[in-house]
Amino acid sequence: MRGSKVGLADLKRLKKDLQAEREREALAKRVAVLKKPESAPLDDRAAFQRTMKSVTPIKAAARAEHKPVAEPAPALRRANALGETPSRADAGVSDGGEITHLLSEGGTAFVRSDAAPDTARNLRRGQWRAGAELDLHGLRVEQARHALLSFLDECQEHGIRCVRVVHGKGYGSQGLEPVLKDKARTWLVQKNEVLAFSEAPEREGGAGALLVLLRQSEGMRK
Repeated sequence: MRGSKVGLADLKRLKKDLQAEREREALAKRVAVLKKPESAPLDDRAAFQRTMKSVTPIKAAARAEHKPVAEPAPALRRANALGETPSRADAGVSDGGEITHLLSEGGTAFVRSDAAPDTARNLRRGQWRAGAELDLHGLRVEQARHALLSFLDECQEHGIRCVRVVHGKGYGSQGLEPVLKDKARTWLVQKNEVLAFSEAPEREGGAGALLVLLRQSEGMRK
C-alpha cells in the first residue's frame, strides 16, 4: 500500500514538471515571435534601397524671379495721383512772372488782345454759362497747377468754352495770403487757350472763384 502511494505522488510530480516544461516552451516561442520583427526594418531598408537604384532624380525646375518695380520719382507720383502727364500739363507755364499790368478792373479780370475788350465784363454778367467746375481747395501749389492746366485742356477737347475755377479767398492759408488766388491768375494768363477770365459774381463764389472763357478748339469749329 505504501508503495502505491509513493507511485502516485511521483506521477503527480512528473505531470506537474511536464506541464511546467510545456509552459516554458510556449513562453519561449512567444518571446521568439516578438523578437523576430526587429530584423524586419533591416530587410525593408534593403528592399527600398534596391528599388531606389532604378529611380532617376527629378531636376529642379527653373524659377522665375519677380523683381519689385521701382517707384516713380516724387514729382511723377504726384502727377499720377491727379491723373496728369507732367510734361503735357506744365508745358510753357511757370509759377512766377508779374502779370499785374495785364489785368483789368482792379486786378480782377483779364482779356487777351485778340478778344473783345468787354469779354470779361460779359463773363461776369453771365453771357456764357459755366459748363464745368474745378475746386482747388486743399491742394498745394504744384498739385493745383497740374490740376488746373489739364482741366482746361480736357474742357477744350470736349468743346466746353466757359468754366468756373474755385481757388478760395486764402483765409485758410499761412498768413492769410491768397496763394492760389494769385497763382491761378498767373497760370491762366500764360495759357493761350484762355481768352479771358473774370472774378465770379458773389452768388458764384465772388473773390474766391474765377469764370474763364476758352477758345473754341479747331476740331469744334469744323
